[in-house]
Amino acid sequence: VAFKLPTQIVPSLLLAVSIGATVHILSIFFDKFNTTGDKREAIKYTLGHSGLAIAMTSVTTAIGVGSFSGSEVAPISDLGMFASLGVMISLFLTLTLLPALLSITRMKQKTKTEADKLDRMMQKLAVIPVNHYKGILVGSIVLIIVALFAATKIELSHNPLKWFQPDSYDRISTETIDESLNGSVTIELIIDTEEENGWNDPVRLEKLNKLSAQMEQYVDKYTYIGKVVSLATIVKETNRALHENDEAYYTIPDNADLVSQELLLFENSGSDDLEDVVDSQFSKARISIKAPWTDAVRATQLLGYVQEEADKTFPDEKVITTGMIPLLINTFSHAVSSSVTSYFIDFIGISLMMMLILGSVRLGLLSMIPNLTPIILGLLLMYYGHIALDMFTLLIGSIAIGLAVDDTIHFLHNFRRYYLQSGDSAKAIEQTFFTTGKAMVITTIVLSLGFYAYMMANMISVQNFGLLTGSVIIMALLADLLLAPALMIVVAKRGWIK
Repeated sequence: VAFKLPTQIVPSLLLAVSIGATVHILSIFFDKFNTTGDKREAIKYTLGHSGLAIAMTSVTTAIGVGSFSGSEVAPISDLGMFASLGVMISLFLTLTLLPALLSITRMKQKTKTEADKLDRMMQKLAVIPVNHYKGILVGSIVLIIVALFAATKIELSHNPLKWFQPDSYDRISTETIDESLNGSVTIELIIDTEEENGWNDPVRLEKLNKLSAQMEQYVDKYTYIGKVVSLATIVKETNRALHENDEAYYTIPDNADLVSQELLLFENSGSDDLEDVVDSQFSKARISIKAPWTDAVRATQLLGYVQEEADKTFPDEKVITTGMIPLLINTFSHAVSSSVTSYFIDFIGISLMMMLILGSVRLGLLSMIPNLTPIILGLLLMYYGHIALDMFTLLIGSIAIGLAVDDTIHFLHNFRRYYLQSGDSAKAIEQTFFTTGKAMVITTIVLSLGFYAYMMANMISVQNFGLLTGSVIIMALLADLLLAPALMIVVAKRGWIK
């Protein structure tokens, strides 16, 4: 399988996921080891404390990225297949190789005489959701409403040319061709008469000539047709050349035999241009419609017009539409439909996992609130950053929710355990912050930096991907340290945790 544009993110994604799980293991292990000095006991405690949560987080991440494997766009399908496989391999190594390495590594016990900076920070943070849970819930609701409204204003886009920097040679060259040579991309129409020498018919050629002339007048809000090249063009040029280049003869002859003779003369002249517009049996004709490079989403009106006029002009012939513009449009439409399907699979799969790990349907559904909130706030960031929803940003939702849900699982799994032990939600939140909370902060730093590294890329699309994914991961941490505890306080007061 070749290395493609979407699959280039797989190594960094797997590195980020692997390090996230590793940090949770190491954080819990060293806290226990520095307390007891017993390495074997520390490993057993760590796997008992976080092993199940790490397994669940890896499965949910695999679901998140694996949902792309059913995409009709091959590179996106490859991304889903190999990323999910890599996540599961990472899980296996985290729960087997990492503990084995810890068991054979020489290390000294470091007894804490006082709380370190991270402990003190977590102690201060733990108080905020306990004392201000109502304000956090109200503020979150307002932010979600604003973000959902902003999401309706985000533009859909598929314009690979804009992924290049404005001073890129490739982008400047394409824009220059558009300005000077009537366009750089095409819609190709294949009109099949399904009969030999069907295009020697002057009536059919005249229809083609009128269609070409009509299309060359097309202009809409976003683009225009620069030039139309077809068999009619060659017939008219040949007829004019045989009449001493008199412009009055730049027409389609009204005699079928004359058309056949002129095409035979043109073919015998040594030019191979005829092969570009008609097949050897003269049954299929190709019409090349040149237009400037434009956003695929904005070119749908142009494509619809071309298809409608061709079908109207040749109702008895078989009309096939292809070319670069339809390819771009269909690629994006398939990517959108695949993403909608993957988000639905994500929601169902991750909700079921949350219900399983929390042992409650109600808690499982409630836990999706802090999982989905960062994704929704990411849409707000896209709106204010004037970032369109394109092939790259479409991938963010499934990837980010797969990563964001990791911290939610760790937090809620451990909160439930501590709450069932003490029956005190405030104490359970504090204990969770001191154990899992510290690992969540460190993993978020690692994950966000891993994706922010993409902002140093040359391609604008990759920069946007890195910015949005890294930011969503940070917002996921805030949701898990503020919104999730606030929800758990309300849940505990209603007696829903069992």
